[in-house]
Amino acid sequence: MRTCTLVFVALAAVLLCAEYVSAMELCPQENCLTPDRCEEHVKSLNVQCLEQGTTCCSIVKKEYQTHCRHFGGVCMNRCAPVLQQNAVDCEGQVCCVLV
Repeated sequence: MRTCTLVFVALAAVLLCAEYVSAMELCPQENCLTPDRCEEHVKSLNVQCLEQGTTCCSIVKKEYQTHCRHFGGVCMNRCAPVLQQNAVDCEGQVCCVLV
């Protein structure tokens, strides 16, 4: 009887741990910034950044927007100059903001 209880407790612990690990979501690296660079933080507790001292920004302050996704854009081979934004992550392409 004790063996069954021990096996049940061990199995429950493994299942709970697996559920916790799978429930955590990584924040996109370009949105992991120090808290003072965030206009608004992600409210979910299930989103985390890997680097200590950073937080996941839902909206990055305008002066710290450097990546194409910060502008709501996509890296493309070309687009009209009026749609282009300067971004650090579109190597060989341009950042095109359609909205």
